[in-house]
Amino acid sequence: MSLSTFIRESRTRFTLDASKKELRAVHISNILQKNDPHNLADLVADRAPLYYREFDKVVDSLRSGYFLTAMRETLKRLPNSEHFQDSHFGEILASIFVEDILGLKKLYCKLSLNSAENQNAYKMDLLCYEEGSDPVNFIFCEVKSSNKHESDGMPPKHDASCYASIFDSLRTYNDGDQAFDLTTLKDRLEIFDEAEKARVKKSLLPYTVRNVGYIGIAVIDHSTYSVDEVPVLATRKSEKEFNVELLCVEQYKDTSSQVYSILEKLKG
Repeated sequence: MSLSTFIRESRTRFTLDASKKELRAVHISNILQKNDPHNLADLVADRAPLYYREFDKVVDSLRSGYFLTAMRETLKRLPNSEHFQDSHFGEILASIFVEDILGLKKLYCKLSLNSAENQNAYKMDLLCYEEGSDPVNFIFCEVKSSNKHESDGMPPKHDASCYASIFDSLRTYNDGDQAFDLTTLKDRLEIFDEAEKARVKKSLLPYTVRNVGYIGIAVIDHSTYSVDEVPVLATRKSEKEFNVELLCVEQYKDTSSQVYSILEKLKG
């Protein structure tokens, strides 16, 4: 099952008022909580475990025949804090979107770098690449999310919070951070195919030509979408060139809670 099962509106281009200058493209996708008989929580929970442990360690455990051990060691890192659960849910959903809808290939997600529950790793949230690109086109994705719901009884003000945070993070992301991520990447490539892994590693060698791009991803509850807040994503200046994917999820907090309820049951 693909995330496309739950996409009600896929990557609609946001159009600015003619008086404003567009600096980047903003695409809006609406994601359903359910599409009978399927539930979004089941899809995310099914894929989530691979985000909580280094890929090679999971693969090694499975190849050795220790399936339950691999699952237990992985699920031990699940957050039990609602705040972190909602934050991680947004990052995982964004990663699934990047793969299933944008067609990029995931190289690694920073959640796998966490050493403990209720923790967020630093650096870029998600590293991907365009399959078939030569030299390899690396894509760095910065994800920001908000679990606000209209029932909270306050204006969402995403333009001053999670939307603005995308620009803040990309502004402070420098060459040293990129070097750290690319160095980390060499040892954590989440690729099964050995030939493809070798090709990507070759592109990470010192002094090779690297094509690097960025994507900003905002994940919000559909009920808090405001057309008046979106323009900041298209018009705010930034030294980095990037486009934005805005994911509007039905019942963000409820779906996140369902995901971690499913995973907690698997811990036994």
